Amino acid sequence: MVLQEKKSSSPVRCPPPARSLIAPSQNLTCHHGPGVLLIWCKISPYQQGAERARAAALEILQRLDSSYVDLLLIHWPGASKTKTTDPANAKLRLESWRVLEELYEQGKLKAIGVSNYEESHLKELASHAKIMPMVNQVEVHPQRPNTCLRQLCQDLGIAVVAYASLGCGHLLQNPIVLDVAQQTGKSPAQVLLRWGLQKGCAVIPKAANPGHLIAAGELLNWELPGDLEARLDGLENGTKYCWDPSGIA
Repeated sequence: MVLQEKKSSSPVRCPPPARSLIAPSQNLTCHHGPGVLLIWCKISPYQQGAERARAAALEILQRLDSSYVDLLLIHWPGASKTKTTDPANAKLRLESWRVLEELYEQGKLKAIGVSNYEESHLKELASHAKIMPMVNQVEVHPQRPNTCLRQLCQDLGIAVVAYASLGCGHLLQNPIVLDVAQQTGKSPAQVLLRWGLQKGCAVIPKAANPGHLIAAGELLNWELPGDLEARLDGLENGTKYCWDPSGIA
C-alpha cells in the first residue's frame, strides 16, 4: 500500500500480465481503468554496475511478463562485496543509474529512483544525472525525521517515500505516541503514519492483518493538530532502526 497526501498527476497503472501474476497470489482484485496495483522493483547491491543492473532490470520485466514497471529503485548506494570506503561504490551506482535512465527513456520504466541515499549520495548523483531520481525511499519517523535530507529532496524535486514509519514497531508503545493516539481517537500506527504524511512523505504501510491495512488506509480524512504534531516532533533523537548508509563512499 502506498499513501500520499497529494494525488499524483500520473494515473496508477498495473500492467495486465503482472496483474494476472500478482493479484491472485495476494488475493487482490484489479479493476478496469486505472489499476489498484503499482509495480515497484529494486536493483539490489549485488546487481550494481552497468551489466548487472541491465540484466536485473530486463529479468524483472521478463519475469513479470510486462513491457514496463511503474518504478525501479536502486536499493542501496553501495555495491555488494565492496568496502564502504571504496570509491568503486560511486562508480558502480552511477553505472546503474545510467541503465535506469536508458530504460526510462525507452518507456520500460515509468519512473526511476533510489533508496537509502543520503545527502552526499544525492548531491553526487545530481551533478552527473541526465534524469534526476523521482523517488528516494528512506527511513523516516519521529525519532529520525531526516529533516535536512527531506529538504534536499524537496529542493531537487524528489519525492520522499518513508519506510519504517513505525520505528520497526518500537514506537507503537512509546508513551507520547500512545497519548497522542488517545487524544485523537486513532491507533498508534495511524498517528505515526499520519505524521509522515504531514511531513510531505508518501508512506508504505504493510500488514498481514486485513484490518490493519484498512486502518492504515484511513489517513487522508483527518489531520494531527499542530500541538500534537509538535509533541511527536519532540521525539527526535537520531535513532535508526534499519541499515545505515551514511558511511558509504
